[in-house]
Amino acid sequence: MKKKLVLLFLVMAFIVIPNVYAADLSGIEIHGFISQGYLQSDENNYLADSEDGAFQFNELGINFSKELTDKLRIGLQFFSRDLGDVGNNEVEIDWAYGDYRWQDWLGIRIGLMKMAQGFYNETRDVDMLRTFILLPQSVYIETSRDYYTRMWGGELYGEIPLNTFGSLSYRALIGTYSPDADNSGLTKFIDDDGVFNAEDMDNGIQYNGSLQWHTPLEGLRIGITGWKQRNFTTSLINSIPLGPGIPAGLPWEMELENWATVYSLEYSWNELILAAEYRYRETSYSVNNLPFDKTIDSEAWYASAAYRFTDWFELGTYYSESYPDKNDKDGDRFKTIGQPDFRAWQKDFALTARFDFNEYWLLKLEGHKMDGAGDLFILDNPDRLEEDWYLFAAKMTFNF
Repeated sequence: MKKKLVLLFLVMAFIVIPNVYAADLSGIEIHGFISQGYLQSDENNYLADSEDGAFQFNELGINFSKELTDKLRIGLQFFSRDLGDVGNNEVEIDWAYGDYRWQDWLGIRIGLMKMAQGFYNETRDVDMLRTFILLPQSVYIETSRDYYTRMWGGELYGEIPLNTFGSLSYRALIGTYSPDADNSGLTKFIDDDGVFNAEDMDNGIQYNGSLQWHTPLEGLRIGITGWKQRNFTTSLINSIPLGPGIPAGLPWEMELENWATVYSLEYSWNELILAAEYRYRETSYSVNNLPFDKTIDSEAWYASAAYRFTDWFELGTYYSESYPDKNDKDGDRFKTIGQPDFRAWQKDFALTARFDFNEYWLLKLEGHKMDGAGDLFILDNPDRLEEDWYLFAAKMTFNF
């Protein structure tokens, strides 16, 4: 069934591609993208089976939108991706909403919407809009894309002029979204501890919002986004015995709450773009009838620069750091349980070259020098982890 859906999706895409690429049929705009990537690491499997070289790194999307009036617009996007054992090219609705913009300072959206998370979450699907193959994973975690990027619900948004002080744009969302446990990166996070396997998920209620100040200095914007998740529950099966009288294979329920904040800064001048973001997240979770209550504070940050030298060539670089537990940055907790201390951090220096062959085709080549294994899965690396390693990524994208 999955292969049939993917085939149907591809047929739909290539039917519209010949129609002058970006089609406009009776006022219906049709756009899309197809990308294929490759990952290779010298040590450690990352995102896929990258030590052996992995082509399980692709994305496909096609979207339809129509302006019903000068204030009302509707649209939706079908999306499919494969990233190792996450996604598996299942076709899903990525976003679908009605958008009524009453005034510049007040609009409303209802449906399945992109969440606000940093500056680039809302456009992360569109490869042509960014320099890098992988956005800094310290903030934009690719394996958790289905969990952190969208929700069903409602949104208020707008932009308020501040006269000589620039303008202030805002988004305020409330809703819910329950990822598919079979293909979710969140399932992999839960399973990676080797204690429980996730069976089903109910995402509860989510609150999300952003503020962006477009300053009087042209090209400079400053932002903050916040995300609160309540009453998230997932059904679990313990994969190992938990003690006397508690054999493997019993059902449990985990309740989880999240609070995350991202602070963002971007400055663009001519062909230069500088950016920096900092993320803080507090996660609390408990398992019913077990002394299994825990709260973990994580933090991450990055700084990036990109410069377009010509209309066909661009270079970019970033440095990022991620700490799954901000109170154990040195890895002392891991050492007490016989694990390497470098599981407490992951530091990433990346360099990217982008080549635009024309307005539809582009190629990106990217290298990463990594220190640490804080964002790696034991499930992908059951035998060993290495502290210092390299990752190479390549990606070809077609947009229409």
